[in-house]
Amino acid sequence: MDSGVRMAFCYAFHELSNDFSFQEQLANFADLMKDERLNSQDLVQIGVAYDSFVQDNNNTQAIVDLVNNNNVSALTMHFLGGPWSYANSPSKLEQLGLMNGTTPIVFSHASYATNDDAELLRKYDQYISTTLEFEMHYGHGHHNNPLIQDQSALGVDTHFTFSTDIIGQARMWLQSTRLRFFYQSLDNWNIPRNNPMSANQAFTLATRSGALAMRRPDLGVLATGNKADTVVFDGDSPNMLGWSDPVAAVILHSHVGDIRHVMVGGQWRKRDGELVTKQNRPEVQNKFLESAKRIQKIWLETPLPDLQGEFNGLSHVDYVNAYTVDAVRGNGTGY
Repeated sequence: MDSGVRMAFCYAFHELSNDFSFQEQLANFADLMKDERLNSQDLVQIGVAYDSFVQDNNNTQAIVDLVNNNNVSALTMHFLGGPWSYANSPSKLEQLGLMNGTTPIVFSHASYATNDDAELLRKYDQYISTTLEFEMHYGHGHHNNPLIQDQSALGVDTHFTFSTDIIGQARMWLQSTRLRFFYQSLDNWNIPRNNPMSANQAFTLATRSGALAMRRPDLGVLATGNKADTVVFDGDSPNMLGWSDPVAAVILHSHVGDIRHVMVGGQWRKRDGELVTKQNRPEVQNKFLESAKRIQKIWLETPLPDLQGEFNGLSHVDYVNAYTVDAVRGNGTGY
């Protein structure tokens, strides 16, 4: 809340090994719902994250009841499908009576969503969050996502791993999607005469679609009566100088360094290129570095998993070695 960002904080419910039981998590969530710090402002809203809908047990029923009986701002879960399984799919949530409720549902990734999944998303107006850099980085893929962009928004996952700016994600998604559909012509030795995806569409996925995924028509677009969440780009920066189409300039040429001002809820969060913070920034940075070193040490000392045999006990889904490229002449590969 101190950062001034607008967000839905989705409390993750799961079985833990530190004796913080599922029932204790539910009680903790109930306390948060009554916390005056949350209820006295409208920037940070509370939601639910749960990854085990495929398990028809008491925990799953507790989450279904929690979502249906409380005013939670969002429900999210990982859904991959295909060889990854993780079948927290739209069809499963429809069976549980969650798809047609008032709570917006965001399916993270939906890499192998089927046509039936897509139709359920459209029927109930629920959304996918396509986190393309994550999906490429970890090899999850986004096999069918370009076919369901009418019910999708662009997002970012595991922020500590790579870039997190939504502009970069939009540009990467635009060009990779263009290439995918260009190949449909090129692989048949034909030359495409049209462009499969526009900069306007990428801009929509990065802005308005995210707001609609959260069922917030008052966000993601500049209009009278909407929330004053605005971003101002420096059109005179070396990247953008000479622009004529502002959307194309942002999607194809800009980066975060070109953002001059940011306003959230009518309050400046960046002004004249400088962050506007409530905290002492050097003090925050020092605490961050302390945490980073502590967490990195834990991960460096954690043994890597043994990826042999079947994946997660799934028959006919085995761990295999991917092809490794060679990027240097002569001996070695440069890996």
